[in-house]
Amino acid sequence: MEKKKIWMYVAIAYGVTAVMSLVMYVAYRRQINTTTFVNVQMMYPACGVILGKLIFREDEKVLPVAGYITVLATTAIMMIVAVLSVAAPIAPIKMPGTEIELDIWNTVSQLPIIGGSIIAYILFWVCGKEKRENAGIERKNIKLSIVLVALFVALFIGKTMIAVFIEDAIAGNNEQWSLILSALSNPLTWVSVVVLPVNFILSFIAFFGEEYGWRYYLHPVMQKRFGKRVGVLLLGLVWAVWHINVDFMYYASGYGLQAFLCQIITCVAIAIFFGYAYMKTENIWVPIIMHYLNNNIAALLSGGGQDALMNQVVEWREIPVVAVSFILFFLFILVPVYNKTCGSTMQEGSDA
Repeated sequence: MEKKKIWMYVAIAYGVTAVMSLVMYVAYRRQINTTTFVNVQMMYPACGVILGKLIFREDEKVLPVAGYITVLATTAIMMIVAVLSVAAPIAPIKMPGTEIELDIWNTVSQLPIIGGSIIAYILFWVCGKEKRENAGIERKNIKLSIVLVALFVALFIGKTMIAVFIEDAIAGNNEQWSLILSALSNPLTWVSVVVLPVNFILSFIAFFGEEYGWRYYLHPVMQKRFGKRVGVLLLGLVWAVWHINVDFMYYASGYGLQAFLCQIITCVAIAIFFGYAYMKTENIWVPIIMHYLNNNIAALLSGGGQDALMNQVVEWREIPVVAVSFILFFLFILVPVYNKTCGSTMQEGSDA
């Protein structure tokens, strides 16, 4: 039964991603905005876990079925929007008095994310403790969770400062530091920071989509099979491979290979810290919130919203800089929790 769940997970998380990547490639070749494909791809890992739980049920454990169906329905709607963005493209609309172009299908794709996030959040909240525990979404170790989220933010800022210092030192200028200062001096940046908690409720389903698949399900599965350290490193690698289409067709058009190598470094480093935080708290909301903060803070420091992460220029010389900047995250592979044998109380790990 557990093998069937694993194959279901692989089929959805990787199989659906591969199929949708073909449509994404058509969009990319036609110079259509691929953001809708990136957003829905974040949902596939959770869908793989949810379908495995619903289809291959071995016992009578009650599950938050309504919340699960919301996640599946939201994903289906987003997939339809992504396909329609290619089948029936609509020219972007320029906002009056600005140079900003509004992508219609990308805007439409935000509606199911917002609606699905609100509905799923409420359903997961009111479904009852037993269902949340069976689904692995119960909030545990709140104080420690808050501390670790704050630690992640501090480490992320430290990582960013290390990268800025090295890049400016190599270039012999203050270009990167000036970009950071420009972002920090922009009032809209601080407005965005203030509304981060509200935006989380309106978009959490996408980050739940990834972390429910990677941390809740695959993290303990990989660790049980390969050991805690090797398991989390392999998880980071397969997580990075899952991003390969995004690297080539979203993050860095024309610099896909460089972006992919940076992605490997990033995913392995983040997997180490997210895995550490999840094992310490057994609270899936911790990596969900960390993932949300990671993406949003990165976008803010880049000088804008999600669009600031598109079509980046990634030079070969940046790869070692990325590796060094993540040193603080890599060091967590040495913490004692990674020395312990696999006997975790996390549900999927013990079942698998």
